[in-house]
Amino acid sequence: MSRDIVGRDEDIVKLAYSLAIGPYRYREMFDLLGTRLDDALTRAQEQAAASGETGLDETAIRSAFEPLVPHFENAQSLMEMQGRPSNSAKYSMKMLDADSHPSALIGTDGRIVYTNGAAAEAFGLANGQHPDDALFERGHFKTLLSNLQSLDQFELNKMISIFGMETIDGAEMVKVALTKVHDSNGNAVGHISAIHMSWFPDVGKQFQSLLNLTPAELEITKAIVTGLSLSDLAAKRGRSLGTVRHQTKTLLAKLNLRSQTELACLYSGFSKFNVKEQGANKGDGTGTDGRIESRVLLRPDSRVLDYELAGPASGRPVLFFPGLLGGMTVTEAMHRVLSQHKLRLIMVWRPGLADSGPDGPATRESFGRHAEDIAALLDELGVKSCPVIGHITGAMFAYAIAKHLSDRIAGVVNINGIVPMEPGPHLAKVDRAERLRLYLMRHFPKIGRFVVHGALAKVDSGYDHEYLHAFLGDNDYDQRTIEREDIRILFRQAFQKTTKQGYDSFTNELMLASSDWQYLIDDCLCPVHNLVGRHNLHYTADVMQAFAANRSNYTVEIVENAAHLLLYQQPERIFEAAADLIA
Repeated sequence: MSRDIVGRDEDIVKLAYSLAIGPYRYREMFDLLGTRLDDALTRAQEQAAASGETGLDETAIRSAFEPLVPHFENAQSLMEMQGRPSNSAKYSMKMLDADSHPSALIGTDGRIVYTNGAAAEAFGLANGQHPDDALFERGHFKTLLSNLQSLDQFELNKMISIFGMETIDGAEMVKVALTKVHDSNGNAVGHISAIHMSWFPDVGKQFQSLLNLTPAELEITKAIVTGLSLSDLAAKRGRSLGTVRHQTKTLLAKLNLRSQTELACLYSGFSKFNVKEQGANKGDGTGTDGRIESRVLLRPDSRVLDYELAGPASGRPVLFFPGLLGGMTVTEAMHRVLSQHKLRLIMVWRPGLADSGPDGPATRESFGRHAEDIAALLDELGVKSCPVIGHITGAMFAYAIAKHLSDRIAGVVNINGIVPMEPGPHLAKVDRAERLRLYLMRHFPKIGRFVVHGALAKVDSGYDHEYLHAFLGDNDYDQRTIEREDIRILFRQAFQKTTKQGYDSFTNELMLASSDWQYLIDDCLCPVHNLVGRHNLHYTADVMQAFAANRSNYTVEIVENAAHLLLYQQPERIFEAAADLIA
């Protein structure tokens, strides 16, 4: 093994152990593993060409990952010892969204990285743009930029300075604090947030008593907190400005503080513990949709099938197998289209997801057992036949039901559905990240399991929005969709339910996806209609068209102005396709 490869091994192992104890640097580790796979594939192709062989030497590829396996196994054990994280990322996009006060992340170049709705409304902040310097008190914007450029010099999570910002309607001057924090990759960024600086007499008295302040010192504190200038305070008290400045200097020395900003920070922290904040749970996504009916079907051998119903009660039945990303998310637009087409979605959670019973290791028999559960569910609901929709990895189960229950399935509609990782003209067209995930799950499940769990731990810690932004790539259609407030809230609800029984349900599903399940498609004789977002990054239109070649019952429709999140971007096209399959 070359020295370069050994060096990269060390980098990957360090990142794995780092990820085991914290949510940062997941993307960096994943990219290094992707580079490792690319290098291994290139060497295998060169070796095959030199020996005059066709195909790839799997031994050459496997040797690139085998030395890493023990380290990833140890890192997995270390991660499990830490327990499941829960919103530990205090300054993630998720936490900003949940804050009812204006709050934003700002880069060292002064551009907004992410703003919550309150900051966008109050100050007109926009992602990727500089704040309007006209809203700042004189000189404050320049100071903010200076602080950001020297951010590395400041302590982490310590308030650096306080600025005055006027709301865009000109109605209020708001105190805004700058703090140094880490983003989802561990890089230093600024956090600006409106701080609680209202003056409450009772809190002021407690503050005075605790710190043994004189009445004059309390007046100075109130002036600094509420934004009254020292000159205005001097005029109000009938004292000279020099006297008030001297008293202020004495007050700061008494409290061992270096500036008026530090005094304001001290009072702000004190008041937070003594005044109950209102609206702290705004946007936390804990609500439920009353239009969705949740049910459980009990099966023999203590098997449990968790499922949900959406759409009009008298609607025509359609089975729906969701993708892991988004789960049972049903948007307002989806509800409307279901009503228009008079469709009733039977949304089924697969084994290990939500409250459905676990099914043990992922094997070929998993599909057959699930088909038996679906047959019992259709009997329970009095459904003789219906179409089935498969979403992303849910496509595997749609094919399985069509194969095993051929007399009850009218046809299959897949939404950006995955295809098997078996040799064929489509395989080279599958994007790098997807090939890496499935290659690791198939050949090195201990590495693959850690990669999956690492991603989920990052989401669990609060970095859900950051992970989705990275996963969806440079794609305006998906990026705009994930910025929608309804999508953010519904995805967060879905993630909590999907992972209710832990992360191994994800692992098992990706193990199935990496296995040889092409026989399910070969044995599926009903019409199969694949809807593919024109801008989908993973299973693109090229992939699906290459895979569909020479399959007479298999059609591909490219949906314009849509990408990976096609289901939420154009639900009318999805349900129209399902309605077309119903006689």
